[in-house]
Amino acid sequence: MEARDLLLINVVTGLAVIHFLLKTKGTPLEAATWFYAMTWIISLIMLLFMQVYYGQPTPKDVTDYDENLRREHLPWLFGGVAAIVIISSVLVAGFTRSALYVPRPGAVLSTAPLSTAALIDDLLYNFVLVAPAEETMKLMGILALYQKTRNELVSVAVPVGIWASLHGYFAYVGTLMPVLIFSAFLSGLVLYVVMRQTGSLLNAVLTHSIFNSLIVLSSLF
Repeated sequence: MEARDLLLINVVTGLAVIHFLLKTKGTPLEAATWFYAMTWIISLIMLLFMQVYYGQPTPKDVTDYDENLRREHLPWLFGGVAAIVIISSVLVAGFTRSALYVPRPGAVLSTAPLSTAALIDDLLYNFVLVAPAEETMKLMGILALYQKTRNELVSVAVPVGIWASLHGYFAYVGTLMPVLIFSAFLSGLVLYVVMRQTGSLLNAVLTHSIFNSLIVLSSLF
């Protein structure tokens, strides 16, 4: 059954949204949590609308996205993670300086930022909220533009460019901002290639999640 795994991760994301909205209520991270939650919900609604109205995209179009996870996807998954790590290491000074914005509710809200509980919250926030919201949003933008332009390059570059630029708004300031945004843009292209080659949005989500988790874990060393 196609979309089985996609349905499962969206159910888990819904539960995570409830958890983090309650946890961040009245804190500086409440607005960010609402942003990710609404991004995820609106993008899902738009994907459903486009599937009903335009039909399911095929590999010869922009990309299919509801394939279940399979073992043959693993080289693309881990290759995507490695590519983003290389982009971060080459373009950004130091591996711990992320080319992607990595929110840390556990570290921000906990009195013990390096505790196991704070670490689990940070990993969970990125795995089942941030990555699904951002990758679903980009896919929605890509498919919507493709219906208008029928140009894959433009349809991919614009949403990925907007996504990369938002990292400047959220996290990147100072003289390194252009380099950081460019590295995020390249990382976004890698995430699209992973999804394109596997036909699975979940592989892009997992690639994004694993990289963010590496950044979170690197803070322990």
